[in-house]
Amino acid sequence: MSQDAMNRLVAALTTGAGLKDEFIYYMPFDDYKTFPDPLPRVSFTVKEVQESIRRYPNPEKPSELFQWDIHGRLFTPAKVSIADMAVVMIHGGAANEYEFIFTPDGPEEYPDLSKSDPKKARVGVAQHIASLGIPVLAISLPGHYSRKAWAPLPERRPEFIIGQIPSDTELKTRLAVFTFRMCTEAVKTLVEKTLQQAIFMWGHSTGGEYFYLMEQYGLKNKLIGGLGFGTGMPAWVRKEWDLACAKKSPEEGAGQFRNLTDLSRRSPQGYAKSGYVGPNQPWGAVEKWFELENHRRPQFKPFLQDIEHSAHDVLIPDIKKVSGLADDELFITYKSDLNRLRGKKLLHIVGEVDKGHWLEGGEKGLAYRREVFAFNKFKPYADALRLVIVPHLTHYGHVESYNEGLANIMVTGFKEYFRN
Repeated sequence: MSQDAMNRLVAALTTGAGLKDEFIYYMPFDDYKTFPDPLPRVSFTVKEVQESIRRYPNPEKPSELFQWDIHGRLFTPAKVSIADMAVVMIHGGAANEYEFIFTPDGPEEYPDLSKSDPKKARVGVAQHIASLGIPVLAISLPGHYSRKAWAPLPERRPEFIIGQIPSDTELKTRLAVFTFRMCTEAVKTLVEKTLQQAIFMWGHSTGGEYFYLMEQYGLKNKLIGGLGFGTGMPAWVRKEWDLACAKKSPEEGAGQFRNLTDLSRRSPQGYAKSGYVGPNQPWGAVEKWFELENHRRPQFKPFLQDIEHSAHDVLIPDIKKVSGLADDELFITYKSDLNRLRGKKLLHIVGEVDKGHWLEGGEKGLAYRREVFAFNKFKPYADALRLVIVPHLTHYGHVESYNEGLANIMVTGFKEYFRN
């Protein structure tokens, strides 16, 4: 363990020592690998939680609204280290809560990390954070969780009602209305029913949108500040970045999503093309990654979620026709109000080989790297911004080697940066 690594990060977070370009801290990889636990390890318990909301008419049953189930796991430490605080974790597009609970090469178990070596455990970041005394709620968005092993990739379907496989007709109808507005209401319901504490909300990738929406749509829990790793940003910011950096026209970028009521199905080849393969992944080939995860990870993403998150607004006229939804139900990711950042601090972590969030745009200069572009938009509003860059990590650094370092950085942020 390296106390010097801790001291350097704390100085950067609290006083700005060692920051580059206003808010960026470039963490040496040796510091990441040897970063010490910021708090004592404790045991924790795990509990499944589930809620349902009803939204959007069911054409097959005109008197009913569709039911949407949202599932999660609540990690409760035996001894809480920071009072009145919890972390909510929301997965990226084709994943679910297991993204934060287990690693591809690790055991599907909940070891007591207070009695073993956390660095050798190979558990998910939710377990590491909980073992440091922080309650964690890891969430699966509607349709993304199943209690059974998923069917083969080409055949699997979302379980919008957990345990039920939708028919062809129901699947298409639901995919036409799989909006961020619906998901936001589901997340809000599960958080409010499960947690009474103030919260941090960490969304990975597409899940990063929810932090910017929760308060606008009435979350009762206090939202302390913003966390991120390979995170999303409000889609209107993504749109501005695309217009500045994208190599395709808006019409070309949206072309693959014209069949609005479909699922984007992941493949090993797709992971490699997206730059998700990197030097810090202990399982080797991307095919092995899929083999290890396929039983618990859905590997699909509703097109409409991709469309809204990726700011393909050229498709709005078609979406309105197919979905029949009013304007206030669509593209709420365009309506995130950055005034909500006033009084809040943000702490984002990015892998240095994250293709989408760090590499792309860099050829035009630092300001066009996506996370820096977003932070420059946030700068007039947020109380403080810190962006930690870690070598060798990809978009999936939270499941790669030394992922306990990622949890330790975040908990250090809770202890030293957000509370200061």
